[in-house]
Amino acid sequence: MLAELRTHVARRLGLPQEEVFDGRPLSAVLVASPDAINSIDLLDAFAGALADVGVDDDVELPTMTLDHTAEDVVSALGKQLATASS
Repeated sequence: MLAELRTHVARRLGLPQEEVFDGRPLSAVLVASPDAINSIDLLDAFAGALADVGVDDDVELPTMTLDHTAEDVVSALGKQLATASS
């Protein structure tokens, strides 16, 4: 499910998945994205991706800064999903 989530986040940001999840901070992803203008757009990309994979009611987006990576966000979501399913 997390792999599918990564695919949807990248699609919503208009970037290749490798570029979103290569360890660069979210601030750099934001600059590279042709579709995201501000941090709200990043939030929307993650929220929309959660809806795309059908888990938007099961998790809450974590509070992170633009210094975090997209993988940090997905990892935090994965932990929530693991807790929710146990």
